[in-house]
Amino acid sequence: MVDSVFNIIQRLNDYAGFLSLCAVLAAIVIPIAIYKRQKRNERNALQDEWEALNDSFRFPMSFQERETHIKKTFLQKRLSRK
Repeated sequence: MVDSVFNIIQRLNDYAGFLSLCAVLAAIVIPIAIYKRQKRNERNALQDEWEALNDSFRFPMSFQERETHIKKTFLQKRLSRK
């Protein structure tokens, strides 16, 4: 029993460098991937809002109606993208 615990500890010690390398790489790669995804989502949101603004000026309406129409168009574009 003591011998098996010692073997497990020895194996963990043998792979400690490799596990540390994996942890460092994950600490670098994962935040970069998260940052890129956030930027892409922000860009898509801005593009959807811009398209909704362009679509809303085709006919005259009051300010409140225009804001409602812009919000509705924006949400429709966001939902159709998912």
